[in-house]
Order: sequence, then C-alpha cells, then structure tokens
Amino acid sequence: MSTKFSDFDASVQAYIDASGRSSARNLKSGLLGVGEPSPGRADRADSAPALAARSSAIAENARLVPKIAHVSATECPPINNMGKNLEGAQPEHWESVCEEDFGEVELVLTGKGETKTLLVRLPSSAQCCVIDWLNFTVSEDTWSKTAGRTLITDEEYVEEASRQLEKIFGFGVTTHRGMKLNWYADSWVLGDGMGFVCFGKQNRTMLIMLSGQGCTNALADWEKRLYEFLTQVAIRPSISRIDLAHDDFDGSYLSVDWAYQQWRDGGCSFKKGGRPPEIQKLGNWDRPSGKGRTLTIGQRVSSKFCRFYEKGKKEGDKESSWCRCEVEFKNTNTVINPLILLNPSKFFVGAYPCFTAFRTTETPERMAVKARAQHITVDDSIAITKRQFGKYIRVFRALFGDLETLDLITNKDENAFPKRMKPFLSFHDSGPVPIHKQAKPVVSDFAHFPSSPPFFGLNGERARL
Repeated sequence: MSTKFSDFDASVQAYIDASGRSSARNLKSGLLGVGEPSPGRADRADSAPALAARSSAIAENARLVPKIAHVSATECPPINNMGKNLEGAQPEHWESVCEEDFGEVELVLTGKGETKTLLVRLPSSAQCCVIDWLNFTVSEDTWSKTAGRTLITDEEYVEEASRQLEKIFGFGVTTHRGMKLNWYADSWVLGDGMGFVCFGKQNRTMLIMLSGQGCTNALADWEKRLYEFLTQVAIRPSISRIDLAHDDFDGSYLSVDWAYQQWRDGGCSFKKGGRPPEIQKLGNWDRPSGKGRTLTIGQRVSSKFCRFYEKGKKEGDKESSWCRCEVEFKNTNTVINPLILLNPSKFFVGAYPCFTAFRTTETPERMAVKARAQHITVDDSIAITKRQFGKYIRVFRALFGDLETLDLITNKDENAFPKRMKPFLSFHDSGPVPIHKQAKPVVSDFAHFPSSPPFFGLNGERARL
C-alpha cells in the first residue's frame, strides 16, 4: 500500500515540478480541463475534453437540456467582442425535455411527405371532458368494402354510409340537402339535425360531421364503436376536427376571469419565454350586461383553438354562473390519434399547462348538460313570450276564453318547433326515416323498355320484330 501511495505522490509531484504551479490549481487544470493550463503541459490539458463539453454531451444523450442555455452553447460564437460568451454559461441545474414542458414535440411523417406533430397526452384520473364535435373522413372505397360489392352511383355510396353510421351512432342519413358544404359537391343531413354528410369531388373521400347535438344524442358507447370502425374497417380514415368540452355549472373553479389570469401568468404557453398565444375578449367585460362574456385563445384557423364562455348567460339566464371551456383540435399541423375517442381527457389535460387543474375534476354527463340547458331555455322562452305577446294573450283570453285563444294562436303544423328549442326535442330515433330504409320507387309494369335496338329495313322503314 505504501508503494502505491508513494508512486501516486511522485506522479503528482512530477506534474507540479513540470508546470511550476500550485498543486491544487494544476491538478484541476490537468485532470478536469478547466482553468489556464500550464504552458509546458498544454498537450495534457488538450487531451481531455472540457468539462462543459463533456457535460453537454452527457446531457444530450440523456435527453436533458439546460434551463436557460442550449446544449451546444459552448460551441456557439461569442455574442460580443468582450471575450466572454454569456450564452455558454452553465446553468445551475438541468431539466428534462418532456411533452409536459414543451407540448407538441413528437413529429410524424404523413403519406404525403408532410411533417406534423402528435397531440400531447397527460395522465388524468377523472373524465374531465366530453366530445362536443367531430369531423372525420374516409375513402369512398370504405363503403364498397362494407357492402361487399362495387358501388357506382352517389346514391349507393350514401345509402351504404347511412346503413353503417346507423350501426355506430343510432341514426343514419335522412335528408338530401342538394347544396355544397365544406368544398364537397353535395351534402345530406345526418339524423334529426345531428350533423351532415358531405360527398363528391374531394379526392374520392366522404366527410362525416357530428355536431354537438349528435354527440349528445348518439347511442351510448358510440365512441368505442367508431374507434373500432376507423381502425379496423375504414380505408384511409382521418379525424380532421374534434372539440372537447368541460363544464362547471356553479362557476366554483372555472370562469372567463380565471382563464384570462392563466393567460397572463403564462399558463397557456408551453415554451418558457415564448410569445403567448393571441386572445380575444368578446362581450362587455368592463360592465357585464348579463349576455355573457367569451375569451378565445389562439387563432381559429390554427390546429388548436380554445374558448371560455359563460354558457348559462348565453342560453338566457343572466344570473347563471355556468361556464364552459372548449378546445378545438384540427389536423392542420397535427395528427389526431383515434385514441382520443376512447380517452379524450388525456388530450384535454395536455392541451395547455394550466389545464392540469382539471385532471381530477369530473365534468357533468351529457344528458345533465342537456337538461340544464333545456331548463334555462324554457324559462327564457316563457319570459320572451310574456314580454312580447303577454298583453295580446291577456286580451284574447278575455274576448274568446282560454281554449279558443289557444286554438287561434297555436301553429297548426305539428312538426313546427322554435329553432332554439328543437335540439331538446331531438333524439337518436326521432326525425325522418334514414334513406337506406326508405321505400324505393317502383317502376310500373306498363313501362316497357326495349331490350335490343330497333331494326330498320333497306329503305329506312322500321321492321316489325
């Protein structure tokens, strides 16, 4: 043991004698590569990489970056001519690169050669949101596959789509609109106002649009059935838009003021130090009038757009504290994973850093939201009718009596409903019969079509067959 220690001491002393410097400073310079190396032993100092470079390499391999500097900061040129690179200064600690810090960081390459990002997913212990709107496209060959034969006309494609959509949602295609929609040549109504189906002249695809009313009234577990259809049956499926919503009936933790404060505090920005997304304030914020306020975050044309609004006041209750948060995802620059249908809460929580506050909060069920909105709408409709026509009705009752007054002022069309109340009277089995179940027109027996072209004689006269 003494021999080993003596050999080590001799090597250290030899290094000190050669450098002519203090033992502590020269040992640090020679072994760690920092400080000013000895002129006589410069090759020894250059033989090992600098501490900063080695730390950067280790951090880069471990997917770590400094909190305020780049991984390759030591290789950056000086930012001035004062002999010191401030950007290359080492931070006190390192942070891990993860989706929670930077958001959409995972890139994918589409079949068209476009680079897109995947949506962020974060753990959520509660069902903190529901799907409130959905657009998806499939190739028209999907319906030939489900029909087991080659389809030709647009009517055949739409009828087969209606048959399959009824299995998924509980309602099919009902009415032909005969109008363009979303750049498609033609469109149809889905169910009793539950959405739309668009088809024609768009790369041989069909667009299915499921509105908020359709998401609410579709049969239970439609998300699972649609996921299985898109992943196992459909050809070239793509979710082009999906809206996720969270409601707070009492406004105990969610409000437009809370959302605005989160934006000011950076809770809507993933990149630290980056420019926050744009916002817009809609409604009377200085002197609230009871008509409701709205705060939008981001741009509507971007791949992610968020809005907070006072839904209770929007429905007509000026004293309501009901606030709703909606996040709209589009596949403009992102790829929307079909798994969002099975667990939308993970994607909702990962939308913005401040949304982690919702990860343990349950959102009300769809039917509870529908019932609350219906209650507010009915009360507001009664107030409007009383304010606008109450005087007339009082006079009519005095002149004709209650029964005759109702007969005089009631609309005779049994299918006529006020536009704002129609959604509360629609269900998956209401409305017109789906087109694939409608009776087909029958050609009469007297209509005779020749099976072969007519035969003419040599002089042009028509010969009898």
